[in-house]
Amino acid sequence: MTIGELLKDYRIQQKKTQKEWAGDVISSSFCAKVEKNLSRISAEDLVDLLHANKVPLINFFSKLNQGDQSLHQQEEEIDQFITEAYYQNSKEELQQIRKIVSESDLPDKEDKILAIDVYIAIGSKSIDSLDKKTIKKIKEKVFNISNFNEENLIVYCNFMSFYDLDSNLFISKKIIKQFRSTNEEKIQKVILGIIVNMLVFCIRNGQFEKTEFYINSANLITIKPEIFFYKMVISALKDIVKYHFDQNEQHLDEVKEIAKTIKIVGMESYGKELEEFTNN
Repeated sequence: MTIGELLKDYRIQQKKTQKEWAGDVISSSFCAKVEKNLSRISAEDLVDLLHANKVPLINFFSKLNQGDQSLHQQEEEIDQFITEAYYQNSKEELQQIRKIVSESDLPDKEDKILAIDVYIAIGSKSIDSLDKKTIKKIKEKVFNISNFNEENLIVYCNFMSFYDLDSNLFISKKIIKQFRSTNEEKIQKVILGIIVNMLVFCIRNGQFEKTEFYINSANLITIKPEIFFYKMVISALKDIVKYHFDQNEQHLDEVKEIAKTIKIVGMESYGKELEEFTNN
């Protein structure tokens, strides 16, 4: 069964018209073409469409006839499903995807299984449970990536502490330059997370002169509600850097106000962590 045929089956099961099923994700005319296998829906739109109609991703994918899809198309969909399961913090769904990948004919299935294992460890807050061999594989894989995608970005952001400062400087600058003009909020969040980590690493190592690139890069990302927290933390770290150079106590006062605000909005542990970092 093809993607179009399976989408049609789910739509009919829910007794929806093509217009109701398509919603705000795609047009009803495009929906009709997809169902007739005249057009191909992107992995991103497919995931959004399934979410909008409350169809579990893993259930949908497991019913597809893999022989009717190209390996490239399978990879795109699996990558999107892995990312969505990670953002939903669904360990069960990630484990189900892992089983499907392990039984597939995908050429890079070992790399995908490695990424899924990492996501499960991150979601379970048990990165330390990964063995040294797995961590070494991850470090080597990330270091040699020429073009990053959302999946690789998340892995790197969560494993930055396993690299030395010089390696992080090299990898992070390559990533930031690659995604400098992106408007995708999920990507921007990860990029800002990487910038926060790099500012912390540079400050801890006394490499204040190396913070300018990261501060300038953060300034290029327009502030939105979804990334407000990251921008606040970067603003605080920027004040710490300024204080290092001019010893103006006003910068530290601003950091204290930011930490106070973070605690007021309910992120008590993050506010305390920022205060402790500043004091150190």
